[in-house]
Amino acid sequence: MRRLRIVLLPLALAACGSQPEVKAENASIAEVAQAARVASKIEPGQWRTETTIEAVEMPGMPVQIADAMKKQMAANGTQKIETCVTREQAERPPEELLGGKGSDACRYETFEMKGGKLNAVMACKGMGPGAGEMRMTIAGDYGGTRYDLIGTAEMDMGQKMTMRTHVKGSRIGACG
Repeated sequence: MRRLRIVLLPLALAACGSQPEVKAENASIAEVAQAARVASKIEPGQWRTETTIEAVEMPGMPVQIADAMKKQMAANGTQKIETCVTREQAERPPEELLGGKGSDACRYETFEMKGGKLNAVMACKGMGPGAGEMRMTIAGDYGGTRYDLIGTAEMDMGQKMTMRTHVKGSRIGACG
């Protein structure tokens, strides 16, 4: 059974800085993106996103491979990108940010945006030839000018692997 609920607070509360709430269970990426559009308005402008892979674990991985992966993560450090978000992009559902446009392989088991907090669990199955399953949890803070999220992905593609990432984004000004 699919449940999707958007709770829009009265306009008087919105003036006090409150945000709408989005709750979903067993929902597609497109459904969540459409619902989140109401609750997660971002401001157009220049945005900086920083992504750090904090840990990768593979039970039974040879020590040499684990050490090489740790060295590679340390060498890559935090990846930073800047993008210009237009008014049109800011107004449409953030489907790409929420798991990929048009991906039928993934569904949100749970998704909740409330009071500047995001908590979600997404499961993906068979995302390619020989691909297994992935389960990802996402938790953190969000707002119109910033977000700070921790994601943990557990994958089973013949070998189990867990990866933890930290993604921070902020509006840094007008587009150049």
